[in-house]
Amino acid sequence: MTTTLLVFTDLDGTLLDHYDYNFSAANDALSSLRTLGIPCVLNTSKTYAELLELRHALRHKDPFIVENGAAIYLPINSRFDPNPEWAQCGDFWVKAFGPNRQELIKVAQSMKSQFDFIGYHDLTKEQLMEHTGLDFNTAALSMQREFTEPLIWNDSNNALAEFRSLMEKEGIKVQKGGRFVHLMGQDCDKAIAMQWLIECYQSCTSDTVKSIALGDGENDVEMISKANIPVVVRSPVHAPPEIPNRNDVWITDSYGPKGWSEAINQALKNEGFI
Repeated sequence: MTTTLLVFTDLDGTLLDHYDYNFSAANDALSSLRTLGIPCVLNTSKTYAELLELRHALRHKDPFIVENGAAIYLPINSRFDPNPEWAQCGDFWVKAFGPNRQELIKVAQSMKSQFDFIGYHDLTKEQLMEHTGLDFNTAALSMQREFTEPLIWNDSNNALAEFRSLMEKEGIKVQKGGRFVHLMGQDCDKAIAMQWLIECYQSCTSDTVKSIALGDGENDVEMISKANIPVVVRSPVHAPPEIPNRNDVWITDSYGPKGWSEAINQALKNEGFI
């Protein structure tokens, strides 16, 4: 029985450098995945609009997951047969898991007097650039969100726990990422989207499908915990998140894309691809 390996990766702080979003340290490993025909699924908090440009830079041709698991984009010319429930967006079929962003904003605004936060929709492009280091064009693309609403959280951790509890009663999940607190539907999760896509791949092959997931933040924990090969990419700005119920987690020695590349190369060796 042969193995089909699927790579699921976070972007910011993982495949992309935390400070300058550079991925040159990962180029050789990305090239190896392309040569071996191993899908590399981007699983990120970024938007569809952001990913169109970034995918071109990465020479990426595989499916991708946006806004922390809120939707999956499948290239129309890929191996998957279209489902009548999927929408079409440009050259992609779209499987959505999340509610409309405006619903999330409405609920968050109703709690603005109780907690200290700034909604993404309240930011100017210039403010977003200052907070993230994004250039003007990329900041504009980042603001084109459809399924989630990031917040700059200026309140305490205790307040965040209270906020999370209140939002849960409204059917909204709160996840803390590297820079933002993200609001999304209860069924939006990087792990749920990953599992859905793994099942799609499994339905197309008699191979054993094996997954490796790489991430650096709290919003990557579930995705990493559900993968066959769980990898935490070391961050220069925070401690590695704990992955519950797994004693086989790899924590990279290097930060960001360099650590990412080391983990991919090791996995390819371990699985007999190189």
